[in-house]
Amino acid sequence: MLLKFLFKPRQPQLVAGDDIKLRYLGPSDAEAFRAHIHELHFEDFRDRFNGLVSDEWLDRYIARSLNQAIVIGAFADDHLVAVAELHTGGRIAAGQGESAFSVASDWRHKGLGTMLLKVLLRAASENDVATIIVETGAQNHAMKALARRFGARMQFAGDQSIGRINVADGLRLAARRMESAKFLAPAAVAEKTPSVSTPLI
Repeated sequence: MLLKFLFKPRQPQLVAGDDIKLRYLGPSDAEAFRAHIHELHFEDFRDRFNGLVSDEWLDRYIARSLNQAIVIGAFADDHLVAVAELHTGGRIAAGQGESAFSVASDWRHKGLGTMLLKVLLRAASENDVATIIVETGAQNHAMKALARRFGARMQFAGDQSIGRINVADGLRLAARRMESAKFLAPAAVAEKTPSVSTPLI
């Protein structure tokens, strides 16, 4: 599964309206990813990582994510404003993936989380991931509400809230919630790039 994403294209993969473009992120996007995380307000940063982390830890996390995970970025012009991640392998059971989301504080409540989760569901389906795990702090009400919207049942585990989204069910719910924005076909890419079917969501 990892090899499919080692050769991610750098050009936009699809367009959401006139304002937001989505594309896969790779190692060359580390600086933009880091800047995006540092632009989060304190509460949003805390919710994203369930606490505070050092710059050294963050750099290691970003490098690992961009090299090993499926990572999709949402751009306003050339500015990265939201990121969705899907991590597989290691301690994660086969057929499952752990998700992570971050939305720039000034872009929250504009539908970016919903948009990215729809795209992540399709990417999961195309990469044999049947269940997306959502793990977030108990105080992150926006993330819990987003997960529930796509069928997750959130349960408390200590100071965490954990839910699982069945990918097939999530895609059916996404189809029912199709927004007015039209998603265009991906741009042509070189061989050895991940295939993204159209319509993506």
